[in-house]
Amino acid sequence: MNEKQYVLVKLIQKIEIFAGFGPMEVQRLLRICRFKNFAKGEKVYSLGGASDEMLIGLRGAMLVVGADGRELARIGPGKPLGEMGLFTGQPRSADIVAAQTSTALILTRSDLTLMLGGNPEMMAKILENVVGVLSARVEDTNAMVASQSRIIHELEKKLAKYEGPKQDDEDDGLEGDDDEDDYGDVDDDLDDDE
Repeated sequence: MNEKQYVLVKLIQKIEIFAGFGPMEVQRLLRICRFKNFAKGEKVYSLGGASDEMLIGLRGAMLVVGADGRELARIGPGKPLGEMGLFTGQPRSADIVAAQTSTALILTRSDLTLMLGGNPEMMAKILENVVGVLSARVEDTNAMVASQSRIIHELEKKLAKYEGPKQDDEDDGLEGDDDEDDYGDVDDDLDDDE
């Protein structure tokens, strides 16, 4: 294995879904990948598009762009894009645009499926890794929701202090109050018209 191949093998081994792959397994994976160059500003993937391949940045950078045109993330070399969609088949959740002249490795679902079909050990490792990645993302989402809930609760407490206590004689518009009804003045006006 030459130095360039060694660097690629180490790079692939750092990607979560390929964790635990030995050098020979990574070399098998690399044989089914293709290299692709992207010009600065070139759209790589489109929001809602098919997730039938993933890429691994080797040089340059990619921008993840939301539906509103906002830049959500900048992905540098060694980072994968589209790896979960490769397994879930879910449509792309954002546009991907080359931030600068970039080179990436492309791995298609069909090539990966063919390779894994003959290697149950590699398939088991990938599936275990995918489950781990998805579990971690769910945990992160749950932690974010819990954090936002705490912030909302604190803001509600501050707002309640700012507004002060409610007056007892204030009409809150709820049925069953001691008021005659919630439409008193309107009903009186209607009676006068008859």
